[in-house]
Amino acid sequence: MMMRARLTALLMAVVGSVLAAPPAAASPEDEFCGSMTSIGFTGDCATLTPLAREVCAQFERGADPSAVAEMLDIATRDQTLSNFIVAGARLYFCPQPDEA
Repeated sequence: MMMRARLTALLMAVVGSVLAAPPAAASPEDEFCGSMTSIGFTGDCATLTPLAREVCAQFERGADPSAVAEMLDIATRDQTLSNFIVAGARLYFCPQPDEA
C-alpha cells in the first residue's frame, strides 16, 4: 500500500514536470485530453473526464489517494492509465488548496 502511494506520488511529479502547459484559453477538459494524448492515450478522452472529476469529488470527501487509484484500476483495468487519470485530475480538475 505504501509502495503504491509512493509510486502514485512519483508518477504525479513526473507527469507534472513532463507535460507542457497548455494554452491559457483552453478548458480543463481540453487540457486534460491534450495531456492524455501526449502520453499516448488514443481512446475517447470524453470517457475519462468523468472519472477524473470523480477523483476530485472523492478527494474532497477525504478519500485516501491509494483507495481512489485502486477504484480506478477496477474501472479501467489499467493501472498505468489509472495513475495518469489521478495525476491529470489533480492538475486540471481538483481545486488547489489555496482555492478551496
